Amino acid sequence: MNFTAKAKFIKIAPDKIRVLSSMIKSKKTDWVLNQLSFAGIAGAKPLINALKQAMDQAKNKNLNPDDFRILTTQVDEGPKLKRRRILHQGRSTMILKRMSHVTVIITDDKKEAVKEIKGSK
Repeated sequence: MNFTAKAKFIKIAPDKIRVLSSMIKSKKTDWVLNQLSFAGIAGAKPLINALKQAMDQAKNKNLNPDDFRILTTQVDEGPKLKRRRILHQGRSTMILKRMSHVTVIITDDKKEAVKEIKGSK
């Protein structure tokens, strides 16, 4: 069973989060939370929040969230806040404050058995 969590409009550049998201793919959720909490990188906090949200969805279905592993993480670029820095002689340059959207999907690796029900006569 898969659970998806999204965190949108995070005011951190996507490149800073992608470094950590590539590290945590296909790892157990409890190990990932432990590693990210001590990472010391600003991009770890949105990943922790999205992962906890997905684990809470599993907990609401009465499943043990520690048995899950991360299937995929996706970090997309969100909108940019455009600011201007004034330079000398009337010039200016653009400052782009980038945002990101984070998607985390966790799975429990259990294939649900599909039973065919045959009609009896």
